[in-house]
Amino acid sequence: MNEKKGYELYRDRANKEHEARMFWQPRVNGWLRKRLPGASGIKSKSLIRNFRNAPIFPEQTPAERAHRESENKFRDLAEKSLVGIYLIQDDVFKYVNPKLAEIFGYSIDNLTGKKRKTPKDLVLPEDWPLVQDNIRKRISGETESIHFEFRGITRKKEIIYVEVYGSRTVYQERPALIGTLLDITGRKKAHEKLQQTEKKYRSIFENAVEGICQTTPEGKPISANPAFAKMLGYDSPDEFLSSVADVRNQIYVHPEIRTNFMESIERDGLVRGFECELYRKDGSQILVSISARDVRDENNRILYYEGTVEDITEKKKVERELEMLHQLNTSIIEHAPVAIFTIDMQGKFMSVNPALATLSGLGREAEEKLLGFNWLENQFTIRCGLAEYIRKGLQGEPFQLWDFAFMTYRGDRNIFIDFKGVPLKGKDGEIEGLLCIIEETTERVKTRAKLMQEVKMATIGRLSAGIAHELNNPLGTLVAYAERASNYLESIDNIFLSQYEFEKLKGYLKIIDEEAFRCKRVVSDILSIPKNEGQEITRVDIERLLDTILERLSAENPGLSITRETMALLPVIPGDTNILRQIFVNLINNALDALEGRKDAQLCIRTALRNNMVVVEVEDNGIGIPDTIIEKIFEPFFTTKESKKGIGLGLSLCYDFVKGMGGTIEVHSGPASGTNFVVSLPIDQDRKKREEGNHD
Repeated sequence: MNEKKGYELYRDRANKEHEARMFWQPRVNGWLRKRLPGASGIKSKSLIRNFRNAPIFPEQTPAERAHRESENKFRDLAEKSLVGIYLIQDDVFKYVNPKLAEIFGYSIDNLTGKKRKTPKDLVLPEDWPLVQDNIRKRISGETESIHFEFRGITRKKEIIYVEVYGSRTVYQERPALIGTLLDITGRKKAHEKLQQTEKKYRSIFENAVEGICQTTPEGKPISANPAFAKMLGYDSPDEFLSSVADVRNQIYVHPEIRTNFMESIERDGLVRGFECELYRKDGSQILVSISARDVRDENNRILYYEGTVEDITEKKKVERELEMLHQLNTSIIEHAPVAIFTIDMQGKFMSVNPALATLSGLGREAEEKLLGFNWLENQFTIRCGLAEYIRKGLQGEPFQLWDFAFMTYRGDRNIFIDFKGVPLKGKDGEIEGLLCIIEETTERVKTRAKLMQEVKMATIGRLSAGIAHELNNPLGTLVAYAERASNYLESIDNIFLSQYEFEKLKGYLKIIDEEAFRCKRVVSDILSIPKNEGQEITRVDIERLLDTILERLSAENPGLSITRETMALLPVIPGDTNILRQIFVNLINNALDALEGRKDAQLCIRTALRNNMVVVEVEDNGIGIPDTIIEKIFEPFFTTKESKKGIGLGLSLCYDFVKGMGGTIEVHSGPASGTNFVVSLPIDQDRKKREEGNHD
């Protein structure tokens, strides 16, 4: 081996041993330790021969072994480091450790081999000028070291954030840059996220509608947002913080409330909806609701309180007004004379008022029995047609019914009602139920019917009186001539007629006579309708009058069972004796007709004194009056009897007579349950008329 080749061999081996600067060079009688560049002057053949036969690394001194171990440790540290280590010279990597290659997703050979990537390939183009300038400054000695961040590009074209440290060094006797590189992508993203979060919560803090503040346990405010400052009348949080040193004595209207607030937090760790009064800057007071918690250190000592403050002054005012309005509405509904209730979409009762309890006849049990009861499924509601209106109301169609014929919930009473249904809508506009208002109009309907009846009676009275006078004379003539024809027929012989024809003609004349008398009775009944100005008013003893009537009745009906229930010492009343006799005789005769054919026929006459009125009841256990016609029995010419028993003016006349004396007449009846007529007559007609006049 010649000297030059020996030098190159040792130099290459030195480079492979991580740039060792020293090696053993052969000389006469031993070895000379010299730097590699100095070995080029060796020319002696003996030295070359000794050099050729010498080992590459002969025995080392202790110092050299220590240096060798130090280099191995450095190499091991670099190879296993958790941060990237690099050596840059001439804009290329001369060395990278495994971690740096891993950070960018390459192998070491990709970065230091023949087709290696340059530092520029690992830097985001926008950041390369910065990186390039920093490398130049350090290698040139312009700066001693570099420390900065830039964005890198991995093999997968992902952008990462890296932090680098670099220092100037000498490599192969030329300047280079050596340093470390750390992937800070996770830290950077976490920092950015933290900044975004801080920005977000700062925005919430600054722009919150509710007041937010922090105070120490001693009462010193630490921070406040604009909403809190504005709530207390300050221009800014800074003005509030500089003006208030002790919230307990400067802000709280009642300082002891601050103690209660602190005790609540100490006990529960937080408070919600803590209401108290606070002073504003101008001295006015507001009512607030505080929700807060305590913040403690690692020793569990309270550092400060933080929370939100809401001004509820107007809210409480509105709540009080709403409560008063609710109480007023409740009072109106509870004391309203009309039934007010609500039903849900299925038709079930949701609320009822006392008037409905009265109307339904359920009394105190009304709320218990009606709430939850499905009115739409009630047979009486369906039968009268009301259920159909309610369904339309629940579909959004309001309705109102006047004098609607209705049967009560239990089906025990027929009444007339005014019914108004109003759909109930929620906040979203959807129908949630039906508000129902019912007023019973039974008495109004009856009164209107009576007024109509009176009008009809007056009209018929005038008409019938005129007709009666016009018919009376022709009827008298017809009766007289029918009687004369009958007598004449009896006096002539039957030479012109057969016996059959004779009897036939005689029967015709009899029918004419009977019908003529019937017409005459009708005329007599019509003419018997008295005029008020024609009544002869005297003091009438009702008890004696009834006794006289019943004596005659008992004589004519010996098998009839008559019961008399009377109240002693009834006062005499003003009235026309003949008219009163006609009223009671008519009512008793009607009762006898209803009892005809009954073996257990019973007639009861009762008298009593009620509300300054003498009351006479005529009750029988006869066939009764059907519900369908009971409202018509006082109408003129309405009758259910055979034609020979009346023409239907009896009850109509009774009604008119009683009303003319300032009294009333009522009927209570039902199929197969008998009938009870109740006549009420005033003790003092003048007082009755005065009361009616005042009422009008």
